[in-house]
Amino acid sequence: MIKKDGNKAAGPAALAKVIDLVEMRTAQRRSTLAIFDLDGTLFDNRTRTMFILREISEKFDSALPQLSRAFSSFRDLSVVDYSLDVTLKRLKVTASAEIKFVKQEWARRFFSDEYQKYDMPLAGAKAYVEKIHAAGATVIYLTGRDVGRMLVGTTEVLRLYGFPVGVAGTMTIVKKESEQDDELFKREVSEYIDRLGEVVAVFENEPANSNILRARFPGAVSFFVETQHRPGAPRLDAGIIRIKDFRPPGRGK
Repeated sequence: MIKKDGNKAAGPAALAKVIDLVEMRTAQRRSTLAIFDLDGTLFDNRTRTMFILREISEKFDSALPQLSRAFSSFRDLSVVDYSLDVTLKRLKVTASAEIKFVKQEWARRFFSDEYQKYDMPLAGAKAYVEKIHAAGATVIYLTGRDVGRMLVGTTEVLRLYGFPVGVAGTMTIVKKESEQDDELFKREVSEYIDRLGEVVAVFENEPANSNILRARFPGAVSFFVETQHRPGAPRLDAGIIRIKDFRPPGRGK
């Protein structure tokens, strides 16, 4: 039995116990599913944002003096917020015309196949997904990225960093339309997943989505990855375990 008390210290141990649970149920010839979000869960996409902003600053150097100056003092990723507006403010980009231009250029790049390769996996993420897949679970990548702009890049970045993808025991589910609300999308898709088999673990970084999936799969172990999430998010429901990353016991922060 895996304790679901939200205790941060319990996180790494609970991760290991999920692997044991999958192995046990696989030995019993029972189908198991594990659901992983991508942005902010398996991957840190702050690196994508900073690469894009630097590219924009270099390409439009003379037109964007404030953004160009920002990189002379840039030190680490802590400046990158979930909100691009907040990020630009921290970089001291305050001119309204410059902000408008940067946001347009950023969105065109960020929500595309090409730039996903600049994401970085969270510590231990690749090894953990490999283990849960090898133990016999079907790994479901459930992401709010959309099929038209981001499916190819999603597959490529998973393959680039060595995650199991495109092979037996894996599924990648994205939105059909980019305009669809993420919470509605995950609520609807969770109904489909519920028919596929027994979900043993869910990994999310958005409190709203974590609560939705917790309610849909109450028998699964739900993990909340403490990275970044939307401002104004609801309180995390009871029974969801908080983790910083996917490193095994004794190697976490």
